[in-house]
Amino acid sequence: MEQKRVNVPGTGSDKKAYSIHTTSGMDMDGLIKAIRHRNLGIRWRAALALGDIGEPAIKPLIRALREDDQDIRWLAGLALGRIGEMAIPQLIRALSEEDHDVRWHATRVLAGMGRPAIEHLIASMRHEDSDVQWRSAYALSLIGEPAVEPLILALKDKLWWVRVRAVWALGEIHDTRAVEPLIQSVNDMDWYVRWTAADALGKIGDKRAAMCLGKALKEPDSFVQVPATWALGKIGSDAPVDSLIECLKSSDWYVRWGAADALGNIGDSRALEPLQKLLDDKDEYVRRAAHEATGKIKKKNAATGSAG
Repeated sequence: MEQKRVNVPGTGSDKKAYSIHTTSGMDMDGLIKAIRHRNLGIRWRAALALGDIGEPAIKPLIRALREDDQDIRWLAGLALGRIGEMAIPQLIRALSEEDHDVRWHATRVLAGMGRPAIEHLIASMRHEDSDVQWRSAYALSLIGEPAVEPLILALKDKLWWVRVRAVWALGEIHDTRAVEPLIQSVNDMDWYVRWTAADALGKIGDKRAAMCLGKALKEPDSFVQVPATWALGKIGSDAPVDSLIECLKSSDWYVRWGAADALGNIGDSRALEPLQKLLDDKDEYVRRAAHEATGKIKKKNAATGSAG
């Protein structure tokens, strides 16, 4: 087979040639050195050549992700992305590196690979290291639409932290296919899943979630109630205003604060009088939220009146 060759100058000898398409005659050490060259063009050519080499270049490139020089890390990531699916197992392992910058570059490259990385990233959310779990979820959120169905399946995982990461990623993607499954997750046995599901539904903003979130307002745990109030505030006019007004009477300042903020975002005039009662609340955050909410509602009503 005829070899295609690339000359990378400045790596010991400008005349030295590197084979990039066969398993014989390669000098990967020279190419790895070339991505450290002071000339940016040489660095890019070396990174592209390493990407074309494929599997034999993966481990040296993973090592290059540990370099202090950020440019070298970026170029190593470029080459690994060019290699594609064969590099995924090593990149998944790199998510566990002690150096968090290496983890970040591995996350970035995996996200850029898209669909081929999804199954591996879903599995990586089961890792015992919470940072690895979140980075895997973040990469899936960046992949976006192709990851939605696998993430929906992950909502049924037996591990609570997998369900939490999957819920979060779906909230970041904003795909309405996730609304019904996330509504079910608001009733999950784990409070953290319920909290994250309420927040995710608010990010998606689909009005189908309003009734379910209204029920979440009756949860005894404020860490579930408050994300439900935020979500209802984002969803808007179909939100159960009466239930939010009832939350203004809660003994927990956190719930009163969340309800006031949500009512201000919804802008329903029915909330004005109950909110005004909170202007003298004992908690500063609640007083501030009530003041801002009444201002928003009055402004919205004035605009509606002038438009009419």
